[in-house]
Amino acid sequence: MRYYRGIKLQSLSLDSNIVEWIRQWLSDRQQRAVVNGVYSAHGLVTSGVPQGSVLRPILFNIFVSDIAEGINGKVCLFADDTKICNRVDVPGGISQMTNDLGKLKKWSELWQLSFNVDKCKIMHLGRKNPRAEYRIFDTVLTSASEEKDLGVIISEDLKVSSQCNRAAGNAGRMLGNAGRMLGNAGRMLGNAGRMLGCVGRGISSRKREVLMPLYRALVRPHLEYCVQYWRPYLQKDIDILERVQRRATKMVYGLKEKSYQERLNDLNMYSLEKRRDRGDMIETFKYVKGIHKVEEGSIFKRKQNSKTRGHSLRLEGQRFKSNIRKHYFTERVVDTWNSLPVEVVEAKTVIEFKQAWDRHKAILNKR
Repeated sequence: MRYYRGIKLQSLSLDSNIVEWIRQWLSDRQQRAVVNGVYSAHGLVTSGVPQGSVLRPILFNIFVSDIAEGINGKVCLFADDTKICNRVDVPGGISQMTNDLGKLKKWSELWQLSFNVDKCKIMHLGRKNPRAEYRIFDTVLTSASEEKDLGVIISEDLKVSSQCNRAAGNAGRMLGNAGRMLGNAGRMLGNAGRMLGCVGRGISSRKREVLMPLYRALVRPHLEYCVQYWRPYLQKDIDILERVQRRATKMVYGLKEKSYQERLNDLNMYSLEKRRDRGDMIETFKYVKGIHKVEEGSIFKRKQNSKTRGHSLRLEGQRFKSNIRKHYFTERVVDTWNSLPVEVVEAKTVIEFKQAWDRHKAILNKR
């Protein structure tokens, strides 16, 4: 262990004996691999923490815990990813971003924890962004128009078309794989004997009892992963996602000639658009009821006027100038949430809210 890293452990009030034990444990260490019960020869490990040990995540959290100290911009940390966000279309914004990058450099040099500069990128958001050039370790950061963050594609124009195309593409491939799996299973069962031939033909004919669990487990998660963040609002993007479920429902035996809505009714399913509405309300319920632990008022602002009609948990919408902001999660859910009846929003648990929401929508659909 390098000297400065030991000093950092001691600065966090760790006993010097513990620090020395960690240093010795990580120094002059030998390990061997085991494959099918056969052991390799011992080899000297010159650096790093043993794979799978508890010490690895503990040390990592200790070393990066103070990376955001002194930085003026908003810092987002997740595992080994660090993001700095600054507003640069105001006086002093560019210099503040430059200073924050300089502080990251000093932190890296002090604790001898280097960044992979080749993976560091800058994304310019907003039409008034001056698109300045930024450096770290004397290397100009590459400008990216799109970047994947925790599995979601973020575009510099904040539109979601790329994410919709990717989600639909992945789901479509999984749907095709599911179809091939069913066909292969049918052939294998048929080849096992004449007595299993009817079972093979039943599986290859897309029985709903087999196809729908595969669809829900393998396909739909691609269409709904983190969708509260990137939910599409353009019709072309909505159609791209819905087309995958249309194709899946057509694969079910006996439903191909029916309309899409009739197929959904027969399968007791919602359209993806209705599922997104339901998901939005479930997440809103969690924020309003404090199930998601966030600072009060940081996500939604409650209406203070008690004379308005409706329930007592009404939310206050904000002003916006663009469609992107209009369709952002915290804005698009306000009117729908405020229109819900009292018995829905005052549910005690998430399960009760889901049941009350479903009953409410069923009543509306009958009107």
